[in-house]
Amino acid sequence: MSVDGEPKIFVVVGLPGVGKSTVLNMAINRLREEGYSVELINFGDFMLKLLVSKGLVRSRDEIRKLPLRVQQEVQAKAAEGIREYFSRRAMSSRGLIGFVDTHAMVKTPTGVWPGLPEHVIRRLRPHTIIIVESSPEDIVSRQLRDLTRARRDYANVELVKELLMLNRVFSVASAVLVGASIAVVFNVEGRPEMAAEEIVNIVKHV
Repeated sequence: MSVDGEPKIFVVVGLPGVGKSTVLNMAINRLREEGYSVELINFGDFMLKLLVSKGLVRSRDEIRKLPLRVQQEVQAKAAEGIREYFSRRAMSSRGLIGFVDTHAMVKTPTGVWPGLPEHVIRRLRPHTIIIVESSPEDIVSRQLRDLTRARRDYANVELVKELLMLNRVFSVASAVLVGASIAVVFNVEGRPEMAAEEIVNIVKHV
């Protein structure tokens, strides 16, 4: 836990189907049980609330229809807002561990876009970017079992292998801009507690 009131910020990324939410929530519960003050913010949800408050959209699906410049401006404001929130909470709790749940990249019909471009990562200023991964076969299996979202674009093992590689590349590119470390955590099917324990250990050593 920081002694100077500054938050320790960890950006957690992973492809849909790696089990990121399960692993991250288990890690947070473990840290809180040990007495750490922990906050989790989903970048997309934070950005959506900002856009809704400005009357620019009513749902997440409408975000991609906004002009790119508007999206970039709101991304920057969301990153600033998240950093400011963590800083306020750190002052009131004598230290804070802040997790940002987001994506290192976003696959679109026009190509792969950076999820943590310079105007975002420089405002968040994380200590570490944690990449949660699973085997391509497990990722495809989880996606096919998830009936709540359409994920046909990811239901191919060879494509997932390529996206896993690109996810690391995009994460490293973002980390270089702010001097953040990179940690890869592997989520074994049926053993999410192992990956959660890795995240806990990473946090304790930063």
